[in-house]
Amino acid sequence: MDQASQNRIMKKVIPILENAEPHLTPAALADRTNQVIREEIGQDDLYREMKVISHQHAQDMLPDLRALVNQAEDPLLMALKVAAAGNVIDVVHGQKEYDLWDEVTAAVHQPLYGKSVETFRNQLADSGSLLYLADNVGETVFDRVLIETLEVPVVYAVKSAPILNDATKEDALKAGIDQVAAVISTGSRGPGTLLEQCSEDFQDIFENSGVVLAKGQANYETLDDRGPKMFFLLRIKCAVIGREIGFSMGNLVLKQGTP
Repeated sequence: MDQASQNRIMKKVIPILENAEPHLTPAALADRTNQVIREEIGQDDLYREMKVISHQHAQDMLPDLRALVNQAEDPLLMALKVAAAGNVIDVVHGQKEYDLWDEVTAAVHQPLYGKSVETFRNQLADSGSLLYLADNVGETVFDRVLIETLEVPVVYAVKSAPILNDATKEDALKAGIDQVAAVISTGSRGPGTLLEQCSEDFQDIFENSGVVLAKGQANYETLDDRGPKMFFLLRIKCAVIGREIGFSMGNLVLKQGTP
């Protein structure tokens, strides 16, 4: 964008930040500011090109990702690490260029922090089903590898329309998620899962789900108060989130929600 256009958008965004209620999460603020940007630019999907590239890179790796899981002593643990490693795919944290496969192989050889794997395994067996809250495009391929490892029915929830590089139903279908799970929309395009914006149908599914696996930092920011049925699977990419949950930048984490 030219400088004049950037200035025009900033003049509209600054009052949103200035008048934001103190309890709002970063995800809720991003929802408001991105609406302004979309309207000013006249484009509904600001990151379409990046999403296409991310999906293709991940899709090319699918056989190798499956091999990591199939050869593992504990396939579920490895599949969780693979899915968390995919959380490196992002557009909003100013990351330098990286080799995705190098990132994955390095990540899966580190611990999965949070001490929640066995609790997740047991609650999943007791519940008999899983609600899986998606994050970014490209990650969808990694999510598929994890879902293929699970022995319970999975409902996979995506955004109702483009926001940042978050996955929509179109993106989930490209990754073949519909072959391993039921794909639904949250009814909201906000980052994370802003329940107050979601459809009544999704809210009912969420409330009645015994176990919910939520990918990425924005889902943690918006759902961290929803109790022990929540499990947050993410890679720490922000120092604030790291301090909040007690882990370091780059760590893979599976953290159970608290009451």
